[in-house]
Amino acid sequence: MPKLNHMKILAIIYIISTPLYAFGTEPDSKNNVLTLNDLEAVALNQSLDIKSKEYEVIATQEKSQSLTSNYIPKLSLEGSYKYLSQIPEINMAPGRVLKFGDNINYSIGSTLTMTLFDFGAKSQLQKSLNMNVSAKKNEVNNLKSNVLFKSRFHYINLALLLEKRAVIANSLKVAQKQLKDVSSKQRFGSGPRLDLLTAQKEVHELESLLKETSFNIEAEKSELYKVSSSQKIKETNFESAQHNLEKLEFIKNRFISYKSRNYITIENARIKSLKDQSESIENQASSISKQRYPKVNLFAKSSLDYPNGPDLTQFNQNAVGITLSMPIFDGGEISHSASEKQNQALALSHQVLNEERNLNESIHLLLKRIDNLTEQNEIIQKKIIESNEISKLLYKSYLEGHTTFIEVERANVKSREAQLNLSANVYQITFNLIQLANIAGE
Repeated sequence: MPKLNHMKILAIIYIISTPLYAFGTEPDSKNNVLTLNDLEAVALNQSLDIKSKEYEVIATQEKSQSLTSNYIPKLSLEGSYKYLSQIPEINMAPGRVLKFGDNINYSIGSTLTMTLFDFGAKSQLQKSLNMNVSAKKNEVNNLKSNVLFKSRFHYINLALLLEKRAVIANSLKVAQKQLKDVSSKQRFGSGPRLDLLTAQKEVHELESLLKETSFNIEAEKSELYKVSSSQKIKETNFESAQHNLEKLEFIKNRFISYKSRNYITIENARIKSLKDQSESIENQASSISKQRYPKVNLFAKSSLDYPNGPDLTQFNQNAVGITLSMPIFDGGEISHSASEKQNQALALSHQVLNEERNLNESIHLLLKRIDNLTEQNEIIQKKIIESNEISKLLYKSYLEGHTTFIEVERANVKSREAQLNLSANVYQITFNLIQLANIAGE
């Protein structure tokens, strides 16, 4: 009877002192939390890929602006000098020779040129370059979305591992406490050696799992640093500080609004870029086609020339006129070049249709998956409550001598798995939500 009373006391102490398998038992230190917002800002600022794309935009804008100058007159300074070894001459009389010029010839002056009419060839090319600028800007936006997605992906990976370690660490504390109780029963001679070996095995397995998880945390930390270049990530010791990231549940709630977005009205940055590229190439094709039509140019020239025929003096020469040029035969170069661009535009337009179809299907599947995972989330939470209760009751029964520790160990595993499944489920919901955010370009 005294032994039984002792066991009952142990059971009561255990039930009171044993924490439930739950996350976030320690309060977050706001001063030590690296928020997802902080990480996103750093990742966008440090991304060399984004900087490279932004310079491409500037280069394309400069090219577009350079073409604009074709619409205004061009003024140039021209000059020439030449020496002629022989000058045409006529013998006028014995001893008299009339030369038609001088050995030295030069001319210096300015020339003004301007295209009056080209059937819209330059204007179509201008439209093409403008659309190319727009395409490059959308490429930047798409790249920013991808950088944000990668940062968020590795952030929630690390958050999941931290929560997993918290569960394992809590389980280890419970297992160590149970091992102590089993050892006490052994000393009182009321428990088989198998119970002691089972309790020891559970502690060793959890210690090994804790080390493995800590290694995975460091590996994921390295991946997150590669994406973000965040010095805070690099310097943070997650072994000593378990609350350096936001919780998965908090992150999930931040992105939950993307589940109810109207994605019909959203134009994905990648698709917009492809559409702009297609339109740009179409305008190129139109510009090339118009090269087969006449082009009218205006020119004006004023120069100081020497000599003035047989009169060996300087004189001012002024000229103004219009030139017309039109290709007669080019071996099909213009038509083939235009056809090439038209087919490139058609290829891109079909790619756009395929991208839109795949994107709509992805959105549909993501929304269905989130709904399914949300339903599972409620079931898992019920399982956690049930498995925790079963675990405690079985251990109470063990302490009273009504069951073996093997049954207790199995219950502990199921309780721990339920907690880990909850984290994994919240992670999956969050992962699908950030995919929707990526589609929305945010």
